[in-house]
Amino acid sequence: MAEKHTLERELGLTSIIAISMGAMIGSGIFILPGLAMAEAGPAVILAFVIAGILVFPAALSIAELGTAMPEAGGDYIFIERGLGPAAGTVAGLGTWLMLMFKGALALVGGMFYLEAIFALPPVETVAVIIGTILILVNVFGVKQTGGLQSIMVVVMVVILSLFVLVSLMNVESNQFFPFFDGGFTGLMTATVMVLISYGGVTKVAAVAEEIKNPDRNLPLGLMLSLIVTTILYALIVFVLVGIIDGEELAGSNIPMVDAVEPFFGYIGVVLIVLAAMLALISTANAGILTASRYPFALSRDKLIPEFFAHISTRFNTPITAILVTGGAMLIIILLLPVEDIAKTAGSFQIVVYILVNVTIIAFRVRKPLWYQPKFKSPAYPYVQLFGILSGLYLLTQMELLPLVGGVGIFIFGILWYYSYGRKRMDTERSSIIRETISTSYEYEPSTDQPYRIIVPIANPNSQGNLLRLVASIANSRENAEVIVVNIDLVPDQTALAQELQFNPERVKKQDELVAAIRSAAKELDFNLETRALIGRNVSNIVLNMIENERADEVILGWKGRRKKKKFVLGSNIDPIVKNAPCKVALIKPFSQKIGDTVVFIGTGPHSITALKRAVVLTRDEPDSSLTLVNIQNRNQNMSEEKIRMNGEFLLRQVIYDSDIGDIDFKQEVVLAEDPRKEMLKKANRYDTVLIGASRSSGIERALFGNFPEYLGENAQANVIIIRGRERSFRSGWQLIRKLYSPKSTS
Repeated sequence: MAEKHTLERELGLTSIIAISMGAMIGSGIFILPGLAMAEAGPAVILAFVIAGILVFPAALSIAELGTAMPEAGGDYIFIERGLGPAAGTVAGLGTWLMLMFKGALALVGGMFYLEAIFALPPVETVAVIIGTILILVNVFGVKQTGGLQSIMVVVMVVILSLFVLVSLMNVESNQFFPFFDGGFTGLMTATVMVLISYGGVTKVAAVAEEIKNPDRNLPLGLMLSLIVTTILYALIVFVLVGIIDGEELAGSNIPMVDAVEPFFGYIGVVLIVLAAMLALISTANAGILTASRYPFALSRDKLIPEFFAHISTRFNTPITAILVTGGAMLIIILLLPVEDIAKTAGSFQIVVYILVNVTIIAFRVRKPLWYQPKFKSPAYPYVQLFGILSGLYLLTQMELLPLVGGVGIFIFGILWYYSYGRKRMDTERSSIIRETISTSYEYEPSTDQPYRIIVPIANPNSQGNLLRLVASIANSRENAEVIVVNIDLVPDQTALAQELQFNPERVKKQDELVAAIRSAAKELDFNLETRALIGRNVSNIVLNMIENERADEVILGWKGRRKKKKFVLGSNIDPIVKNAPCKVALIKPFSQKIGDTVVFIGTGPHSITALKRAVVLTRDEPDSSLTLVNIQNRNQNMSEEKIRMNGEFLLRQVIYDSDIGDIDFKQEVVLAEDPRKEMLKKANRYDTVLIGASRSSGIERALFGNFPEYLGENAQANVIIIRGRERSFRSGWQLIRKLYSPKSTS
């Protein structure tokens, strides 16, 4: 039986805000204030605020729909499920085009800013070159992290906030009159133009399947990012209008440079260009990356040909979607002026927002049993009706090209559905797809409260000895439940559900690995569950699983090789050892038996945990023995007798605190010139070695070194490095108190 594959949730509240704000703070604020000023005059400030208000209903609707249907495809999925595949086709194509136009706008705008520092060839030429590089980055699957995105957003917000703060003193009140210089029509035209500035607020819905705790984080992230961005936009435009001459600002492609250059000179220009390039290139790249989710969702529902979601076997990225999206962006750059790109993108966005607001009304009226959103939009249906009517009104205020674009995509989408998609789609597809890409862990509390152990395994054929040790640990408890997980990693450019749908070979391979794990467990006679997970970061996946499964312990296989630079044990292992809220056992399997076992007892906080684990492993294991060893440094400023007494006291204290009961064991204190070498020499005389994990703080490592990692790397035995739930001591004062207290061994 094929394993049910689960899509891992990794995006927290910070990542959601970073994704949303990172997509919003881009082309809109760096390019459009000057172009919109030419339409509305100083009322351009109000245009940005109105645009934010008009987006608010769609954001609330997306938040509710996202908590009810956290699936790949975002607003397309919501509209298709609520209004049917014809409207879904319009939404999917409209959002796809909006992302293309927004990415093109960002690329052109970035080159305008770069031109303020460097002499460049024609802006469009450079934009095409940079765009081509970004396309290749996405095709090759170059890793892009939420952490990098968060850093970029923080840098942009800090620079823009500083710009506002230091520029306010230069604002001149006479710059704001006459305020409604372009009249009401000009204000509405400007509002339509700058609406694209908020396009990113709902972009996060496209990755709703990857959001951790979406019931809270999705609505909160959307609202916070929209509110903060609207305030920041209004303040920035207020400053621009107040310090730049109206005629100079109107039509400027680089208004931020025009604002800082007279007051802050070249350094100010460089900082603004840096912020602009971070924002605009990030926006363009995010447009290419996110756009690949829409052809996947459309092709999954058979509304466009499946080859649009084809995944490269070499790079594991949706190569067709990336090339088509990127190529269309380059064509847009070459054919359309900046203001037409912005207005046309805005028209596509308005169509989608109208459909989103209609969708939530449809769900509320129909009340399907499965529609159970954890967040409900306040002031329903008045907020949604406002969003629908305001969107329709804005469409009537558009110029010919964007109006043709907005109305045209609606007509084309309907015609495409009835001529192509309707003939091919599965009438039962909706319910089937929801089952196929279900993304949530459901934790069922057990009245027996089993001891739950999570074991990530890549390949059971190479980790058979690890499974045997896991079996020994599981069988030592009356009510142990082992959950073995195999993780398939995909690059950022590929939607997680896309891996299931369009990469059957990798999915089949994962099924075979999980089946092999179950077979090995059956031979070893211990009960287990299996999980097949698809995600992007191993340590995040395991940590999330520990939390969702309420695990008591995680057991990690380790090859016994330490990293020399950034990571101690490895990029996947270090974060788990450091952050897991449960017991952690790191095992380097060497032989198939427990056999003669030694526990190295030290002053660390996890010696008791190591001893307890050794007891349960050897208690019922035939042909095994247990020895407790404390190694003391002979080079201390005291007599050898005193040193040995300290070691014996330490052993007695750990044995007492461990409460191991009536069990046979040996114990010895060893004095050594080089404790590390002596420990390794001792370890190599045994079949299995246990030791408590190292402390993590700098002062503790400086005092005690990293014996466990050294032992794991060099010992020719089964090595188990373990830490309990107890956290390390974080301060030097706590450490000193611990060392000199009567129970210093715990």
